Amino acid sequence: MKTLKVISFNILFLAILLIALELLLWQMYPDYQFYYRTHPEQANLSGSYAKIDTNWLDPHPELGWVCQQKEALHFPSPPRRGISYQINPQGFRSAYDFNHPEPKRKKRILLIGDSFTFGIYLPEDSTISHRLQRLKGPEYEFYTLAIPAWGMDQMYLAYLQYAEKIQADQIVLSFIDDDLMRSLEYFYYGCGPKPCFKIEDDSLLINKDNPSYWEHLCWNNQIGNRILRIHYQKKAAELGQYFLKEIIHLEKKAGRTALVVRIPALIDLEKNIPRPSFSMQELMEKEQIPYIELFDSLIAKPVPEIRSFYIPDDGHFNEKGAQLLTECIAPFIE
Repeated sequence: MKTLKVISFNILFLAILLIALELLLWQMYPDYQFYYRTHPEQANLSGSYAKIDTNWLDPHPELGWVCQQKEALHFPSPPRRGISYQINPQGFRSAYDFNHPEPKRKKRILLIGDSFTFGIYLPEDSTISHRLQRLKGPEYEFYTLAIPAWGMDQMYLAYLQYAEKIQADQIVLSFIDDDLMRSLEYFYYGCGPKPCFKIEDDSLLINKDNPSYWEHLCWNNQIGNRILRIHYQKKAAELGQYFLKEIIHLEKKAGRTALVVRIPALIDLEKNIPRPSFSMQELMEKEQIPYIELFDSLIAKPVPEIRSFYIPDDGHFNEKGAQLLTECIAPFIE
């Protein structure tokens, strides 16, 4: 009986501490943004399908989505209007038809990524591919395999689908931390359903798992959600490493070279949050692959100068940011 009382007292004391901590967190962070992973049995998923952005998005059975083949693409909350986008038949911002490439006469560089590599809100001649073309000269051709809101899983699938068709001599994969987190999602709001994977026994499997009971318990309180976020970040980093290793090993097997670039979020630079768990530095050193950590290059600059590389109130690179990324990549183009 005495042991039972001690256990009951400790449980009650722990519960009081947790409640007090939860109340304190709500006081300190009243606008805390909860993280929820989308999943098949999600109650409001059907309503989310009705909110898919039809201004620019073209659903794709394997990749989730690409772009509609039209010049006037209106992306959500655009900070700029009047930007023309050259979209090829496969839905990518490129002058080349990926399924019917012309006979190869030049060295082909494949740029893989998300909206930063795509050049969202940037005119054609300001995109990274056009800047690299001018810088490296007519002996090269630059192919852009990048779509806004893509996760690294979609980049990986696009690489498998198009790298050999394009006959790329070198790939440059650029990612932001959100690309890793997006790989956990079954559905991406505004864009629709997407590929979703998990790793089991070192194998990549389709992930249609619904959240476990303990995940549901963690969703609507700050203590649990913070723990859950750390758990998801670990899973996202593991998935990202898997995709990168697969791409690198395939490139090495084909006798080609690769470059990996991590682009920092403006908010992380402003708050000096390096997020080391998302860095691929160690993996790239192990694989002996060139790796650019742009956070290290930018964090040494004063905050006003850092902001000058990004579109105000948006977070994507502006022309100056695209030029910075171009200058970082160019020396590694062989």
